[in-house]
Amino acid sequence: MTTELSREKIIEQLREQGLRITNQRKVILDVILKNNCSCCKEIFYEASKIDSAIGRATVYRMMNTLEELGVIDRGKQYEICYEGLFGTRQDQTSLLTKEEIKELPKDIWYPALKKMLRALGEIKDEDISVVVKVGRKSS
Repeated sequence: MTTELSREKIIEQLREQGLRITNQRKVILDVILKNNCSCCKEIFYEASKIDSAIGRATVYRMMNTLEELGVIDRGKQYEICYEGLFGTRQDQTSLLTKEEIKELPKDIWYPALKKMLRALGEIKDEDISVVVKVGRKSS
């Protein structure tokens, strides 16, 4: 399904719920569909570049509405930002499970991840950052 078709289906769902389709809602929806934002703060930042009148509360309300409609599943998302924690990028990443912690050197996982993303056409040769999404198990 193309982004435009997705956009129209979501707008249709919002209308069915009796919600007005404001320009701000359209901007927020476009940001969500066209950007890889990992949190409301990023969505707000991108949306406010397009329409400076958009407030944080508007973004949070729209996200809650979209989640209630089942259009999005925010779950819990965390961006790993080593520079903020240690001043320099660390070379190891910990993978957590309920039973154990595994540490993988960055020189193993980072090139493999970049190679896969290049093969999928998602990136050319730019650096990437890692986002860990903690999801719910489906039963």
